[in-house]
Amino acid sequence: FIPGTGSEPRPLCRRVDMWVDFDLIGWDAWIVYPKRYNAYRCEGECPTPLDDSFSPTNHAYMQSLLHHHQPGRVSCPSCVPTRLSPLSMLYYDSDDLALHHHEDMVVEECGCY
Repeated sequence: FIPGTGSEPRPLCRRVDMWVDFDLIGWDAWIVYPKRYNAYRCEGECPTPLDDSFSPTNHAYMQSLLHHHQPGRVSCPSCVPTRLSPLSMLYYDSDDLALHHHEDMVVEECGCY
């Protein structure tokens, strides 16, 4: 590729920062803790064909092979969260203070599905 021509390859599938600030979304009045947290997100290209380093399902692997050999026939697998973790939050529920553990709030790993 030639730098600056827009033909640069996109980075491969990876986890990147995505800060959630409860003040910015208007939830700061009822959420006590945390006031902000890094939820992360997945972005980037999935290579074709895929290898095991991107934790593909068997379906995604087959899709990547088809995309490699016949790019116009199927799209490339997508870069998505493959492992998430919970987030503990302290907030007001009516007039009571509550501590809850919310599942699947933080992206831990990304892969190609």
